[in-house]
Amino acid sequence: MSTMTKIGEMPYLNSEIFYLNKIPHFRYQKYTPKKMGIAIKEKAINSGPISLIDFFNLENLELLDNYCVATKKSANSVFVFSQKKLKDITNVSVTSQTSTSVILLKVLNNFFWKNKNLKIKSNAFKSDSMLIIGDDALAESNSKNYNYKYDLGLEWHKNTGMPFVFAVWAYNVLEENDLIDLSNSINKGLNNYDESLKYIVKNNKKPYMSEKNIFDYINGFSYRIGNPEEKAINIFKEMYNEIED
Repeated sequence: MSTMTKIGEMPYLNSEIFYLNKIPHFRYQKYTPKKMGIAIKEKAINSGPISLIDFFNLENLELLDNYCVATKKSANSVFVFSQKKLKDITNVSVTSQTSTSVILLKVLNNFFWKNKNLKIKSNAFKSDSMLIIGDDALAESNSKNYNYKYDLGLEWHKNTGMPFVFAVWAYNVLEENDLIDLSNSINKGLNNYDESLKYIVKNNKKPYMSEKNIFDYINGFSYRIGNPEEKAINIFKEMYNEIED
């Protein structure tokens, strides 16, 4: 008897397109990026959209086709919110949800911003700035709590001219049939992109976002790895290795 196949579900608006045609005999489990990495490492799930950094660092993961979550230009949901300008920031407290965004922050500062005083702290610390991701960032974006907000996807694009890949679909152990089922279910959402987008917009009740906001937000992402995304992954990996050494 085979055990039930478990799929990691990213609980963010930018990933809903993957889950519009769920497979009835799979179990879907919600995890934020950092927890998703832990879950696939511990084999609590078989597959899911894995934070790029976790994909670099975990053994025995295979890419699932070319599915990803990549920004074309702005991420619109990965922000450093601050009372200060970039060059004056000293402390950034970081949401516990992130695996890749915090490394992107380090890479951007190391190679492009070059703010020597910027320190990264966990969420518990009082800081002049905060790194927030996902739907929390979408909500915060519409508040007036901070004077400045810096979109890490846009900062990457401004400095490299490239998209940024935040997550890739990967799996550890999946039987052939399950692999095909999962792939087909994701493909259905992506291949009928316009219909999928309409459905997501219509079914989202986010008080802080209009239908047009949601439409524009999702349209800012690519969901398949092409040449630009592949190039971006490789360059980011080189930069990451350089700062980690």
